[in-house]
Amino acid sequence: MKTARELGPALLPSLAEYGAERLRYLCDALALPPLERDAASALFQLVSSSWPEASLSAAPPWDNDITDDGTPFEFSIGFERDEPELRLLFESQLATPEPTCRTSWQAGVAFQQMLRGSGDCDGTDFDRIAGIFEPTADYEPRFSLWHAAVLRRGQSPMFKAYVNPEVRGVNASRELTRAALGTLGVAGAWDFIESRLQDTTRMPYLSVDLAEKKKARVKLYLSATDATGVEALVRGSSNIRPGTATSWLSRLTGGSGPYDGRPILVCYAYRPGASAPEATVHVPVRNYAPNDDEALKRTQELLPARSGDQLSAALKVLARQSLQRSQGVLSYVSLRVVEGRVRVTTYLAPGAYTCTDERRESATIPTGRPSSPPPKP
Repeated sequence: MKTARELGPALLPSLAEYGAERLRYLCDALALPPLERDAASALFQLVSSSWPEASLSAAPPWDNDITDDGTPFEFSIGFERDEPELRLLFESQLATPEPTCRTSWQAGVAFQQMLRGSGDCDGTDFDRIAGIFEPTADYEPRFSLWHAAVLRRGQSPMFKAYVNPEVRGVNASRELTRAALGTLGVAGAWDFIESRLQDTTRMPYLSVDLAEKKKARVKLYLSATDATGVEALVRGSSNIRPGTATSWLSRLTGGSGPYDGRPILVCYAYRPGASAPEATVHVPVRNYAPNDDEALKRTQELLPARSGDQLSAALKVLARQSLQRSQGVLSYVSLRVVEGRVRVTTYLAPGAYTCTDERRESATIPTGRPSSPPPKP
């Protein structure tokens, strides 16, 4: 398949058109039934409604941390049940000549209001913490507000909102997080978190389910730069035994660290009434495998054979070239244990702005783009 640059301006699709096409390829590869395909198409049309209608250019009008090339959406496939579960992470954007984190926040809030108007989400928890994480004019962080949608067979999509604990800079992230957890009624969680923090631990993302309170989870993501740090973070979680995370990391990265390409992320999910968080380990496999073919092989070792074949088919339709030559289509692999079984989710970059072998390297979790010098981490 030709790249956007090779097609020429007259033939370039819009971002929404490009994404809808890639989604069709993915649905074909996963052999989703017609009702699920229709639901996926309708969802993508909804989430892309705020994006600029202009043709794709060689570079994104606004950078973000969803994908390496700035594409404001990412597909993921959850291999947690008998059939794969399709998911979408995305950023709403206003059609403005000078997009910023504030315009992205405004677009995301507008999207959420649209969902609430149609009865598709409950934004109560988000409303309670919005004032804590709304971006200000004196600091331009990496992102302000994202959303994710999970397509569930026979049900409406389940939505989540992601905010940025580092929206005021790295130094302020812990205090903002503690305030948010207290506001959401999970203040006791901070003692668990604080006892596991190291000087280098970052808090890049916090999410809330846009669901009724009795079902809604709160998730906090923390960074670690080696297997020892990951083990320290998952210690005491409700679902991961000692040594399990190290085994996963060894398979996916080929070692135990240090992880200088990108740090490992550990997500704490707090469910209503639970005494300890459920932990998920997110591995940026693209930074530790030489190509997508090797990343696929390592991931397939953790999947049933049928799921591994489905992932292979999905990668092949999204990659612009052979998997031996591409790198970064399979970006992350996340793992958690549920009822004694390892549940795997794979994250796939659609590459709207660059070929996968031209991806932008990212050495660390981005600290933000300050309009004035930021405090040192």
